[in-house]
Amino acid sequence: MPRVRKNDDYEAKSQAIMDCAAVLFAKEGFPSAKMQDVAKACGATKSMLYHYFPTKDDLLFAMLKEHLERVISGLEEAVTTPGTARDRLHALVLTFTQKSIQSRRRHMVAMQDVKYLPRAKQVPLNELQRRVVDLVAQVLRELNPHLPEEAYKPYTMMLIGVLNWTDVWYRPGGPIKQAELSERIARLFLRGFLAEKS
Repeated sequence: MPRVRKNDDYEAKSQAIMDCAAVLFAKEGFPSAKMQDVAKACGATKSMLYHYFPTKDDLLFAMLKEHLERVISGLEEAVTTPGTARDRLHALVLTFTQKSIQSRRRHMVAMQDVKYLPRAKQVPLNELQRRVVDLVAQVLRELNPHLPEEAYKPYTMMLIGVLNWTDVWYRPGGPIKQAELSERIARLFLRGFLAEKS
């Protein structure tokens, strides 16, 4: 049996802490949650928690950075999908919903709690969020390249808004499966967006 490297163990424990914290932050709200609450939820001591994340801000920052980087990696792959621009939109919507469903609590925290971080920690996260916006806009420009440039930002934000808030109501165990949900979102959006003329 291969030995678990120290770095792998450290990574696994920090991921487990972030997962526990995401559930707590989503339920209680970041301002109300305390590090002792996170430690209790994780079955850890406060001193062990501080070994991985010296402050609550560090914990939130690490959680959101890791989540956004994972979303971006998936979207970058989606926008290079072979086929048509429609194929790439479908791949992008599917990837976005998959990533947010896989990390549902982190995604909800990412939408709500960046504003609580100090400015120095907000800046890199805002840059990652802008990368998400840029990737979505890239596909929309390809889909309907004849619109005035100023039209792409509102459409991009509308689509991201639909995708973000799906987490609030969608239940993976419900009657609509994830692939069907992605298909319906893409189809609904396409019908309106492709009808737009310059």
